[in-house]
Amino acid sequence: MDFSLTFGMLLLFMVTTYGCIILACTIGLIKILKFQRVQYSRHPGFVSVIIPVRNEEGNILRILEEMHGQDFPADCMEVIVADDCSEDATMALVNRFAGMHPDFPLALLPAIRSEISKPGKKSAIERAVRQARGDVLLLTDADTSRGSGWISSMVSCFGSSEIQMVLGPVYFCNEKNMLQKIQSLEFLGLMGTTAGSAALGYPVMCNGANLAYRRQAFLQTGGFGENLKYSSGDDQFMMSSIREYFGKKALLFNMDPQSKVSTGAEASLRGFLNQRIRWVSKSRGYRDPVVILVGGITYLTHFFLLAGLVAGVFFPELLSISLLLWLVKILLEYPMGWIMNRFFKKKGLSGFYFTAQVFQLIYLPLAGALGMFLPYRWKGRRG
Repeated sequence: MDFSLTFGMLLLFMVTTYGCIILACTIGLIKILKFQRVQYSRHPGFVSVIIPVRNEEGNILRILEEMHGQDFPADCMEVIVADDCSEDATMALVNRFAGMHPDFPLALLPAIRSEISKPGKKSAIERAVRQARGDVLLLTDADTSRGSGWISSMVSCFGSSEIQMVLGPVYFCNEKNMLQKIQSLEFLGLMGTTAGSAALGYPVMCNGANLAYRRQAFLQTGGFGENLKYSSGDDQFMMSSIREYFGKKALLFNMDPQSKVSTGAEASLRGFLNQRIRWVSKSRGYRDPVVILVGGITYLTHFFLLAGLVAGVFFPELLSISLLLWLVKILLEYPMGWIMNRFFKKKGLSGFYFTAQVFQLIYLPLAGALGMFLPYRWKGRRG
């Protein structure tokens, strides 16, 4: 059996397996949109909004204004800003905001370096959880935006005592250059996979910019534990812990438009690669077999597709097979992207779909390999 045929059969197996995952997630996504019935609660109890921050002087006042403008009763909530050793004016701005709004339930949790053994986002969250009074913890990042119904929408999903975690939708906004538009399209696909896999009971990812879970669930699962050593992954590790401890019905993806949160895409290629390498670096701590399997298949599919196209320069038969299977992969992903484009009202990005596919085919194998050992810089820290 010659090389082209052997490689082609391997590639066919990988694309078929990957395609089955994408189709399953697409079916799950449709299930959420058409058939899911959430048991909403009008009285979810006290809610603690946790915002871990590091060097966010350019964003902190805006997000605090958004929290102040929420339609959720102020006497049923608190907002905890947990500092992660900021080196700018973030904390001074929080104090200024608190002075301007003395009746707003805002708590500042400063970072005392002598009391923090391992600085980082997860450490800031753990300190906030220890102080939180809420039955439900609602987490977000300072560089995000949302509407006035965000808190109400996210916490209302805890109407059933069975629900321990709610995953919220996140999307990129204000795309200015082509790189940002490509990222935005790819991120829509990631959100579709997040929602679809959660609907099937096997969530493979979530996003800490829009995430809620019961405080008791955090405590019962042991918090972040040994995963504190990874600079990223506060969302992913907690999701896997809750699913393992409470079962697949304990997690829910919220498709209510009011729950949407937006953030900005990386403006430069260097920033983008740093971000993705940081995301990949946490995979060394994964223990969930579903997450590991899906992540491995996704990586290997793109790796072998790229390898097949490159090797096709020397083996024309392999080039034809690789191009055909790449086209199949693109077509299989399109329905999910189309659904999420409509949900987030980002239909103007559709013209960049093929360009995004080319970019993804090149960067994903590269970032996946480099992220396992290459250091990165993020908010002034080296990871």
